[in-house]
Amino acid sequence: MENSLRKLSLIYLITCGGVFLLDILTKNLAEKLFVKPVEVLPFLELYLIHNRGVAFGFFADLPDILRIPLLILIPIIALFVTFFFALAERSKFVAFCMGLIGGGALGNLYDRVFLGEVRDFIHLHLGQYYWPAFNVADASITTGVALLILKQLLAKSSLKNLFN
Repeated sequence: MENSLRKLSLIYLITCGGVFLLDILTKNLAEKLFVKPVEVLPFLELYLIHNRGVAFGFFADLPDILRIPLLILIPIIALFVTFFFALAERSKFVAFCMGLIGGGALGNLYDRVFLGEVRDFIHLHLGQYYWPAFNVADASITTGVALLILKQLLAKSSLKNLFN
């Protein structure tokens, strides 16, 4: 059993660390390369913006005395919860998904602590309708959650062994 927990911890930590490093690397590149919008595809532009809030800019207008502790506390809690959930579920797939979520939380926490805001640079749009800007950390969190939801939806099907 102890060996199993080590494997799950390792999956979580490697995934979390990999997401964190990729997120910081891409944000640093965005600061240098995407000061002005760069159209990659008709529906995808890359350019740097700074977000003082959380997803969709929530809490950006709160006074700093409330906003800063809240925006630092949430990702720290997410790291603890994802790590212990990864171990409790005893599933490599869940450990991977939790690592995606934890790594994304850590990437955005880094920006908040050291820069006071999160760097976003991926802009998806359909004509004039834009999805809120995001980054690799946000995409990782979303992917981890989506995979967990998919796992639950398929749990009763014949594909359930794919997610253990």
